[in-house]
Amino acid sequence: MVSQYVGRKSDKDVKETISTVFSMSILLAMVSTALFLLVADPLLRVLNTPEEVFSDACTYFRVCTAGSVFIFGYNAMASVLRGMGDSRTPIYFGVASCLINIVLDILFVGTLRMGVAGAAYATVISQALSMLGFAAYLRLTQSKVDVRLSSFRLNKEKALSVLRLGLPGAVQSFVVSGGFLMVSALTNSLGVSAASGVAVAGKINNVCQMPAVAIGSAASSMVGQNVGSKNFDRARSVLKNAIQISLMIASVAFIVVQLLAMPLLRLLTHEEEVLLQGLDYLRVTSLDYLLTAFVFPLNALCNGSGHTIFTMIPSIVSSVVARVPVAYFCVRVLDLKITGIGISTPTGTISAILICAWFYFSNRWCESTIK
Repeated sequence: MVSQYVGRKSDKDVKETISTVFSMSILLAMVSTALFLLVADPLLRVLNTPEEVFSDACTYFRVCTAGSVFIFGYNAMASVLRGMGDSRTPIYFGVASCLINIVLDILFVGTLRMGVAGAAYATVISQALSMLGFAAYLRLTQSKVDVRLSSFRLNKEKALSVLRLGLPGAVQSFVVSGGFLMVSALTNSLGVSAASGVAVAGKINNVCQMPAVAIGSAASSMVGQNVGSKNFDRARSVLKNAIQISLMIASVAFIVVQLLAMPLLRLLTHEEEVLLQGLDYLRVTSLDYLLTAFVFPLNALCNGSGHTIFTMIPSIVSSVVARVPVAYFCVRVLDLKITGIGISTPTGTISAILICAWFYFSNRWCESTIK
């Protein structure tokens, strides 16, 4: 919404949207925090969390959930700035949060021996400092972005538009997370070593896929501004360039991981069984780097043009309709164990690419849904 209003040069709509988004973020953070603090124990039980790590997992989950308001606040401010065309500032504060997190991890876990709770507190404190610093920066530099609580207002028209555009994304995230949790429960059933191997390999996968996520986020704002100004050819050019850049980076990441998979895993753990499980998983899931180089830019086109309901479809098909059954079939029927879990990831992504490609070539995204 912000990017399209910026493209239309409608400052009044920009300010009303920002105020509404900030207000809704605070309310949703409060509801989310209360809900997940209540269901922490049963949720971890449903996930087949191994008994030997259950207590630590519950502690970490509760502490991080209690600090989720800072994640809501940071994401709201970062999204607004990206919509206005500033993708650098969120990165600076994100990097600052990571560096603070590292320092606090060393202090709380290494020096003070606070264990898992210390790691959780380090995460929450770093997120809080990043959000507060971000808010102070916006007050000093952005006249259109007012982060004072007294200025937050829920504009009915904008709130309805935010819900119309945002609710599909929320449902999408909920369903996608549900699919991920089902696969996690299946992984946990294979034992602690398998679960730890997936977790370790997942950290490498997350780093390697971050460029595609970031490029997709930038492309979404650019597409939004161009659709808002009816410049569809330039929006197509944005998509093409986003895919090309993502694919180049993804290709390098794929080659590096294939050649150096074990040395990379050894940076994160020295347990041999975990290393072997992580290696099998990483070899297969690294194929997904090449596929997500297409998915994130294509999703950006859908989101930027305001077709968030459609964006929900490939994500749900990918994570639940395709990935979950494939994972269960490979593990329970073919007995491929951790490799079967890995195979389900690129399989799901391929289904998302096919759906998104159809939507792009249909040109339905050219019809803006934002009034």
